[in-house]
This record gives sequence, structure tokens and C-alpha cells, in this order.
Amino acid sequence: MRLLMIPVAMLLSTQLQAQAVWPDEGPTTWVSRPTEAAITADDLRSRLYRYAHDSMAGRAAGTIENVKATDYIASEFERLGLVPAGENGSWFQVVPYGRLGFDRDASVLAVGGNRLRAGEDWAPMAPSAAQQVVGSISLENAATVFGGRFGDSTVALTPAQVRGKVVVFTAPAMTEQQSGGFTRRTLAPGDYTAAQRAGAAAILVIQSVNANAFAPRNGVRPEVPSGSAVASITESAAASLFDRPLEQLAVGASGKPVTARWTYQYTPLEYPVRNVLAVLPGSDPALRGQYVLVGAHSDHVGRVRGDVFPEHDSLRAFNRVLRPQGANDRVSLDQVTPEQWAEINALIAKARAIRPPRLDSINNGADDDGSGTVVLLEIAEAFAKGERPKRSLIFHSHAAEENGLLGSQYWTANPTLPLDSIVAAFNMDMVGKGRVTDVRFGGPYTVQMLGTRRISEEFGDVIDSLNAVRSEPMVIDWFWDRTNHLNRFCRSDQVSYVRKGIPTSYFSSGYSVDYHMPTDEPQYIDYEKSARIGRFIHEIMMTVGNRPERLKVLPFEQQDPAARCGG
Repeated sequence: MRLLMIPVAMLLSTQLQAQAVWPDEGPTTWVSRPTEAAITADDLRSRLYRYAHDSMAGRAAGTIENVKATDYIASEFERLGLVPAGENGSWFQVVPYGRLGFDRDASVLAVGGNRLRAGEDWAPMAPSAAQQVVGSISLENAATVFGGRFGDSTVALTPAQVRGKVVVFTAPAMTEQQSGGFTRRTLAPGDYTAAQRAGAAAILVIQSVNANAFAPRNGVRPEVPSGSAVASITESAAASLFDRPLEQLAVGASGKPVTARWTYQYTPLEYPVRNVLAVLPGSDPALRGQYVLVGAHSDHVGRVRGDVFPEHDSLRAFNRVLRPQGANDRVSLDQVTPEQWAEINALIAKARAIRPPRLDSINNGADDDGSGTVVLLEIAEAFAKGERPKRSLIFHSHAAEENGLLGSQYWTANPTLPLDSIVAAFNMDMVGKGRVTDVRFGGPYTVQMLGTRRISEEFGDVIDSLNAVRSEPMVIDWFWDRTNHLNRFCRSDQVSYVRKGIPTSYFSSGYSVDYHMPTDEPQYIDYEKSARIGRFIHEIMMTVGNRPERLKVLPFEQQDPAARCGG
């Protein structure tokens, strides 16, 4: 038993130390075979071994490697003769992604001249357009007023009582819902922006103070056109604002003057985070002002964190037995059976007969989403060198999907092309696996599709009708679209388009043992299957692009609310 566990100990032990050998940071010289107009496995293989190479270091957003990746995508768009569709006539739209946070020492909240302790007595809230929270404030001895319970519409102050003042609220009401064994707490229905709209200079909410409020983080610079600064304040600190206990206060009671100063600071990263966008004009002058969009994300999760790196074959053997969906699966080592250890080590022994152990420090992201990216480029080449549809096509390489769908969210909020002219959108994420040994219901012709009918029944009908007469029909796996397992639909960039009312379909081959693992490398990709998926999407785009009429979108009240993923 002990001997059997030694290879896996190499995989999991925190005592294993290794010298990191990083790839050359300088430019890489690539020798790639020419690609052809057809969408082929050989073309995809040639592209992906370049795009997901170790020297690309996992393409994390905000790194030089991600810049190299987006440069490559833009250069391919240019080589194919596409039209730049980014900002200012370029291929790129820079997403304002950087370091965000409040400076604890410079942030002030004082009552009657007594400064409260930042991070202990109070903490500012990050800006939010949805909640009308702005990031900066500068007040000297501003008047205060008690507003009752935050969000309570039954007892409300008048605009005259609120305007220009600091309004103090008790914590908002919450509701609890049981779902799938979990308790979900959400704000009870109420008007949570009434005070901001009435012109409150600031809002203090009596609730637990977030200890991490002053911890810097990476994110997109928030854009809040109007609102009020908001902060959390403890009950004891709030009590110092008034001459009587909080429970005795009437709505509208005046408090002591407050001085408040804080600013949410944004510092760009050294390397830009960029969407890459290109257009192929349609063949029909009457319809080329409408678009069919196809996208995939350029980034992945970068290098393995820390100084301890997994051994490649041991990690893959462990996942093959116990984590068939990679990082989605959580396994406790004390629950692993002797039979499972034996199976794992048999796989490791098989690998050892071929090669020695190899520490792996790069999350290559060949499947996630190198596979979608190279299929995107192949679809672009097929259209650029072949027949064009009547409508124009948008090719969008999304930035920072792994950081929270940031690139697609930013573009749909700040589009470089009119959103209402997009008749359909396709998103591809992880289209490189899907063998029956890799994913549930896998096979050479299977493809997972999600969201197709959520806001347009006609979109699904078009795809099914086309697939029924294709010479290369696909087996469409609807399982993930009919369940909310792993929150599947809400985890990639299609959500950003659905929220804007654009008929959207998400194509994937599913989660595999290599999901968000250093083992996600080009050697494990099923290139023939990726090419089939690419050809399928190409045909659907051609069909939608040539339709006389736009796809019908369901009335808002008839759309699947789950499609908006809470947005």
C-alpha cells in the first residue's frame, strides 16, 4: 500500500520542492505549416501546438503571454483580409482591467471630529452601477439623518430630508431559499436605490464590516454615472452618531455631523487586457448591416501557483480515476479506496514504461479555450477564402473569461458595433475533447449545445433542421441544457449576449480530466472532432447569415429567466 502511494505522494505532497524552469520571456520563433481554406484537423493541430505551447505560460489575462496570444489572433485576422472592428480602427478593444481598491490610510470616516477605525468600525463599498454606488466622496461636517431599514419602501424619507445628507440605515431585510441542499440568501424585495436617486451624499448601512474591503484586487474599472458613496458601519460606531439608542430612533431623526473621504483607485496592469474583433462584410448590400457573431476566449489561468508543482502523469492518472471533470470534482484523500489507489498507480506505471517523471508548472489551456480559439480562426479562414453569407460576420476573441466573463461583458456594455444589429451569436469554449472516455455521452460526432432555445425557439429549429440534412450530422447532447448541473450555462461568455436579447448558442465538448489542470495540453486534443464542430458552426452561420428574415426572439416574459443567469 505504501509503495503504491509513493507516485501519488509526488503528485500531492506539499513537501515536494522543485526548481522552477520558466520559458524564455522573449519572442518565440514559430515555424508553422500553411493553413488551407477548409476547416481541417491538421490546420487545428498546427495552430494549437503554437497557441498552447509552454512558452505561452497559460495566457493569463494581464500577462505578456496573453498579449502574445492576442497579437497572434489579430495577425491572423489581418492575414485573412478581415476588417478591424475594435477601438479607433484597430483590432483591439482594451478592457480597463487593473488593480482596484481603497487606501486604508487615506480613507476617513469621522463623527464630530472623532475618526473611526477603517476596516474595524467601518468600510466603504466598492462602486456598482446596478446599486448606484460611486467610488469617491469628500464631505466635511455633513448633516446626517436616520433612514430606517435599508430598502424599506413603507417608511421613506422625502427627497428634501435626504438631499446632500449622510443617511444612516439599519441592515436590509434578507430572504432565504433552499435549493439543492444549499441556502441562498438574497435581498428581500424593496427599493434599494431610492436614497441615491433622491440625492443622498452618502449612505451608511449598519451591518458587518467586510475585513477585506481594503485588500487590493484585480478587476475591471467600474463605471458608475451617478449615485452615492456607501459604507458599512458597525452598530457601536453608528450609535455614536446619535444622542439616543438606535432602537429608539424615529425615521428622520438628525444625527451628528460626519466627515467622509475615500476614493476607489484604479491602476492599470503593465500589460493590457484586450478583446480582439474583426468583421467580414456580407455579400448583400441590403443585409450586410446585420451581423452573425462567433467567439471564443483567448485567456487561460496561467502558471501553477506556489513552489510545488504536480507530476504530470501522476496528476492525470489520479484525475482519470477520481476526477473525471478535472477541477470541478473535489476528492478527499482519506476516502480513496485501496482499489482506486491500485488503479491510479497502474496508470502511472504504464506512463513510466514510456518516460520518466516530469514536473509540470504550466496550465496550457489547450482545450480551455485554445481549442475554441483555433476553431474560431479556422471558421474565419473558411469564410474569408470561400463563400460569404449575405449578412456580415463578427469574429470576437473574448478577453479575461477566466476572470469572470469580463471581456464579453465589457464589450456588450461598450460595443464597437451596434448590438441591435446582431441577429445571432455563437460561443465556443472547450471543443477539443469529447471522446467517450473523456466526457459523459461523448463520441466522435457529439457536441454539447446550451441556450439555443432559451430566448428564440426559431434558432433551435433552424439548427435542428440543418443538422437533419447535413452530410456530416452531429449528435447534439442536450443534457447540460436541461439541468443546472455545475451552473454550466452561466460559466462562459454566451451569457453576456443572452442578457442583451441576442439569440445565442453555446458549443462545447464538455469538462474532462484536464479541466483547469496542467495536463490540458495539445497532445490530448481530438482534432478531427474539433474540425467537425467547426464545420457544423460554419454551416449554421452560413444558414443564419442567408435567411431573408431575422430570427424571432421570444417576448421577454416568455424567455427562460435562467438564461440571464441572474443578470
